[in-house]
Amino acid sequence: MTVLFRRHFQICYLVDDVKQAMASFGDKYGITKWHVMDMRAMMGEGSPARYLALAWAGDMMIELIEPDEAVPSIYQGWQKDSGQEARFHHLGFLVYTAEEFAAIKQKLVEQGFPIVAEAELGEVLKAAYMDTTKALGHFYELIYLPDGESSQFFADVPVN
Repeated sequence: MTVLFRRHFQICYLVDDVKQAMASFGDKYGITKWHVMDMRAMMGEGSPARYLALAWAGDMMIELIEPDEAVPSIYQGWQKDSGQEARFHHLGFLVYTAEEFAAIKQKLVEQGFPIVAEAELGEVLKAAYMDTTKALGHFYELIYLPDGESSQFFADVPVN
């Protein structure tokens, strides 16, 4: 069974300034409508992300993360010297059951891709990041929405 590339729905970039990046993505790629979350307000001090912006570009979600470089995380220092205004960081994959979430995490760990970070937003979303950087050059994020396909977590994300 192919586990690694199932249900890909998101591409994430790290940026130094989320507002500037949103404007640039609008000018260059026509992605002008975004849902922005102030992660410090949501998660408190110590959140590895300052801001997170989400937008649908067709059936692909684009995520921009402005990391807090003072907080140790998998975002800290990621390709900071590359000169790129948007630095490709991870692909996001979606699952809808706790069993599938656990099974895919276990399978990826068994395949040599360790879990390097986990996060959750209450009972609404759970996420695990696996380190696929040596094999693929980026991280892998597995996202579990406990409410399944009826989840409203991404309902405010605008379609471009």
